[in-house]
Amino acid sequence: MINVQSGAALHRLKKDPAQAEAALSAIKAGSRETLQELRATLDVLRRVDEDAPRAPAPGLARADALVASAKLAGLTVGIERTGAERALPAQVDLAAYRIVQESLTNAVRHSGAGHVTIRLAYGDQELTVAVEDDGGGPAARPARPGGSGIAGMKERARALGGELAASPRPEGGFAVRARLPYEITGERWSGAADDQGPAGG
Repeated sequence: MINVQSGAALHRLKKDPAQAEAALSAIKAGSRETLQELRATLDVLRRVDEDAPRAPAPGLARADALVASAKLAGLTVGIERTGAERALPAQVDLAAYRIVQESLTNAVRHSGAGHVTIRLAYGDQELTVAVEDDGGGPAARPARPGGSGIAGMKERARALGGELAASPRPEGGFAVRARLPYEITGERWSGAADDQGPAGG
């Protein structure tokens, strides 16, 4: 996302300095947050048997920040929430956040989308996350080590006993839909060390 925003800032620098400045501010904030998460991860790896890190892991409480970042990259993004919002288990909250984050990044970089809708449905037993765009390009990017891409999102959902589907929409565009049970029944995600952020989020 930082890479996309920096490109947008360069493109708008002369034509629209205010938008370029906003994009650069988002890059600064996003890179600072990423560095904090990386430091927390390294701290966990170095001190496995010591106290848990202090700062919370990212979760859906930061969804609006993801939306703001995607808007600076040129997307129109809306969030629709249904059901009674509730406190989520930390692993579910983190998985939902990463699925939304990866889906938005894919939409910006690969789909050519102009509009994205994020739907968060809080059910009695599970959270349903849907990210739908109106793009026409290849929204799926190859999985990379560490769990990026659609394969990584599927693995996150399966690790919680849920599931994730990603495919083109009949009416055009691309959709990612995940079902994440509140009661975790899956096995630990193999890339979880990359997300060992600070517990408690």
